[in-house]
Amino acid sequence: MNETTVTTPSELEIRVERVFDAPRAHVFSVWTDPQLIPEWWGEGTVVEEMDVRPGGTYRFRTAYGVVEGEFREVDAPERLVQTFQNHLQTLEFEDLGDRTKLTQTMRFATSEERDTTMQYGVEEGAKGGFARVDALLQRLTVDA
Repeated sequence: MNETTVTTPSELEIRVERVFDAPRAHVFSVWTDPQLIPEWWGEGTVVEEMDVRPGGTYRFRTAYGVVEGEFREVDAPERLVQTFQNHLQTLEFEDLGDRTKLTQTMRFATSEERDTTMQYGVEEGAKGGFARVDALLQRLTVDA
């Protein structure tokens, strides 16, 4: 099992890193394919909109409410930059051959927003979500 690490590299950032045992194209697709999103976001998640291009928007209805944002940069399968709730999120997918390192950096306007997000369980949420991503990637890799 690969470890998920959560750090605060600056007063405005949270960084989550994880190596997945799957090729980069598969890992990137988990974040951008509207059919795959509900499998790791959780029961009842409905993707209402998913326009993966710079300026495109996304909207999910989840058990916890609506999640929506805008894609700022899309460089498949290497990088995604998007707004996410109260912050800007950069996802970098590093090719390690048959493995992929994901670096997710969340940048906030204030240190208070960052601290509040940390208090609301970003580490536990990332670990739980990434465990579901692992299970999905295992299925995708076997089906490929």
